[in-house]
Amino acid sequence: LKDARLKIEVNATDGDAGIQVFIDADPWKWMDIYDPYGKMIFRSITRGRFAKQGGTELFMESAEPNFSELTLEKFLQRFPEGIYRFRGRGMEGETLVGSAKLTHNLPAGPELVSPLEGQGLVDPTNAVVMWQPVVAPNGSPIIGYQVLVVQLKSNFSAIPKVALDVMMPATATSMAVPQGFLLPDTEYEWEVLAIEASGNQTLSTAFFRTSP
Repeated sequence: LKDARLKIEVNATDGDAGIQVFIDADPWKWMDIYDPYGKMIFRSITRGRFAKQGGTELFMESAEPNFSELTLEKFLQRFPEGIYRFRGRGMEGETLVGSAKLTHNLPAGPELVSPLEGQGLVDPTNAVVMWQPVVAPNGSPIIGYQVLVVQLKSNFSAIPKVALDVMMPATATSMAVPQGFLLPDTEYEWEVLAIEASGNQTLSTAFFRTSP
């Protein structure tokens, strides 16, 4: 495989967790994933016209039940640490293989500083989002922060949400929103994801409204 990733995403604000899978390969007919004990836990098969075309990239997120339904402890038992094997069949019958290491090094959710609800309206031409740095989990370093600013309502069905998505270095604790992105008198959701070395990430979310 050209790329194979398996990682955990925790939502510290909503209190839930899920697993994410990413695969990139030459065109394939089917693709399997096996856990560290050799048990198949995922299969994707192309059928009909799609089988003639073949699959290449695949991204999937699991459901994310609240911790009141599925505790983090039980979630981690469901997806143990270790090497997960990927195996598929290419369009010419060739075997495609890859692997990804899953860890339980879960960062804390970033503490969001500003803007927060109750702090007043935000100037759409001079907005800066700020957060506190996250301590490395189990000694595994934080390698970056992903910052998203999302317009909750859009007038275009093809673009249900208009989002700014930026990767920031591990030293960053703020990001200036580029001028021209924010609209006046509009509500936005913003979130920061702390990403540790194995790819696991934990996010925190807040909201703000821009001034007219």
